[in-house]
Amino acid sequence: MYWGRGYRWMFWLTGMPGWMRAGMLPPCLQYLREGQQLELLKREQEVLRKYLEEIEKKIKELSEKKEE
Repeated sequence: MYWGRGYRWMFWLTGMPGWMRAGMLPPCLQYLREGQQLELLKREQEVLRKYLEEIEKKIKELSEKKEE
């Protein structure tokens, strides 16, 4: 039996660390129905719209400070 340090050369053989050689895959992609995708995109649009409003507000504040 081999009780040493294991296959220390395995990284050089495969080019991957041990956790990558384990054979596990990421969870598979869940496909959305059209209604779900539409709702998701609308929510994302609303979030991005709020971010844009905050950015425009900050730009306006900084412009006003610079003019003073």
